[in-house]
Amino acid sequence: MTKDSGSRRDDLRCTQVIDMMTAYLDGEVSKDQRRRIDHHLDGCQGCQAALHQFRTVIRLAGRLTPADVTSIDPLIRDRLTATLRAPRRH
Repeated sequence: MTKDSGSRRDDLRCTQVIDMMTAYLDGEVSKDQRRRIDHHLDGCQGCQAALHQFRTVIRLAGRLTPADVTSIDPLIRDRLTATLRAPRRH
């Protein structure tokens, strides 16, 4: 969570940081957005943990082969695909 005392108007909430996490990791945020996210991450252990989880998922998913994906139970694969395609809350 963000620091409650002394919050500035441009401070980000955790939900905003999480919504921008993929773009942040892909280098697709502006310099100002990156600065604001970095500032938030400096003081938020929850978002630091989420960032670590994103990086772990990306690293592990990168190891999957087409055969791995094909061998996943179709119901699980469909649920995962639907989850990844679901619109995020803003």
